[in-house]
Amino acid sequence: MRAMSSPRNMRVVRRPWDIQLRRRDLLESMAATMGVLPAIAAADPRPSPSPAASGKDAFRHRGYLGWITDLASQPHADARWPSISIDGVLLDDYRRQFRLLSKLGYNEVVIWGFYVARDWPVALEQSISAQRLAALEKLIESAHDSKLHVYSGLGVYSWGFEEIIKAFPSLSGTNPQAMCGSNPEAWDWMQKVVDFVFRSLPIDGVSMQSADQGRCTCDGCRVFSDAEYHSRLNVRVSDYIHQRWPGKTAAVSGWGMKFGDPRDLAAWAQMGTKIDYLIDVEDTSRDIDPHYRQQLIRSLACDFGTLGGPQIEPPQHWKRDRWFLPTARRDAEHLLQVRKEGGNACEYYFHIVENPGDEFSFYTAGKVLADCRTPYQRHMQAAAEEIYEARPSVAEALVELFLRAEDAYLSHRPALRSGSISLEPLVSDHSGPPVYLSEHLNKAERAAYRSDLESIRAGFQKLIADVPAKEKMNLIARCIDNAISDIAALS
Repeated sequence: MRAMSSPRNMRVVRRPWDIQLRRRDLLESMAATMGVLPAIAAADPRPSPSPAASGKDAFRHRGYLGWITDLASQPHADARWPSISIDGVLLDDYRRQFRLLSKLGYNEVVIWGFYVARDWPVALEQSISAQRLAALEKLIESAHDSKLHVYSGLGVYSWGFEEIIKAFPSLSGTNPQAMCGSNPEAWDWMQKVVDFVFRSLPIDGVSMQSADQGRCTCDGCRVFSDAEYHSRLNVRVSDYIHQRWPGKTAAVSGWGMKFGDPRDLAAWAQMGTKIDYLIDVEDTSRDIDPHYRQQLIRSLACDFGTLGGPQIEPPQHWKRDRWFLPTARRDAEHLLQVRKEGGNACEYYFHIVENPGDEFSFYTAGKVLADCRTPYQRHMQAAAEEIYEARPSVAEALVELFLRAEDAYLSHRPALRSGSISLEPLVSDHSGPPVYLSEHLNKAERAAYRSDLESIRAGFQKLIADVPAKEKMNLIARCIDNAISDIAALS
């Protein structure tokens, strides 16, 4: 998966930062202990995706994130999560979505599951067949044809190493799901995986996760705080990538990391000198102090971003007409605030465009990421006009109904600033119950939500005669009906 036809601009360190001497000495000591190259020196300039046209104040990294089947038009109803199977239907889904991504302004796509679902085999080359390799090359080629950079998800010392750890137990210190950060043999395996990932497919980079499955707390590792530990692992891997595979992007997705403690600032600043962007998935930098995120952003040499607000986690097993839950306004407001504070990256969750609530949110977010100067209300209006082929006055009425549907649910979950909304249980091999209703709304809230949905459905029905895209309007009605049926079943 090599680069696009147009070269990427060279990234340079944009902001200075101050690190106290004692903290610097500690970090350099950590480097010597764990064998990681010191990262206090100025970052090397590295390629980064070209920004959108000047004057629109676009995010630099306008990414789209998910497991490889997350955007599938058809559910994988009986597959164990995460399903990574590929067929012609999924490839067609990707071709359509890639064209749409490019049209809306996204410029990157992060895909997990190119190689394995959960476990690397000890013989890494056995992870991917020739047939699968050919299908993935077609997928990546179609992304590049749409001027999108393709990044693979990459577990760093964890996520994917359990079978290797079973074969070589000494690789794990205290966590059977993660290799020990102090073990030289673990570093050998990490290098093998990195080389295999870049050698096998023409990807443009990786989005790395080191914390999703926890960490090692053996005697050699426990001396480091969580921030120091994960910073060091990601520094080491990104350094290796940039030296061994020059021109490739190395980003960090912070699942399992917390970024809100000022005492960790030096560790994150160190990591920021070596990576291209950092994603604070759940907006944890605002957990303790809502104003701290801006300080963190200013301390980083890399770009900073989040998941992009509250978003629907793609349900692998459900039919695509079972829910109706747009998140467009909250996503837009969240993204604009991140950009205002200096953020420049987003890994926005895959959305299932066969679901109208997902489709509207996906359209709106892409437009906002590519153009932060235009009021997001105008982006919503444009999205409704494009999707429903509606004249402006009708599109305005459609937008109002989408916003009412968003508030009808999310008003009951005000603490969700950024992160995923699980509709069904995530880890399963069959269709699960609607946990977004049963676990997050009480009986009275579900009754209120049902009443709101019934009113919203009536509003859409009043507009159907004025909307050319009749099938899409019928789909909205069906989605709302199915959501109401799920609420009724819980009564």
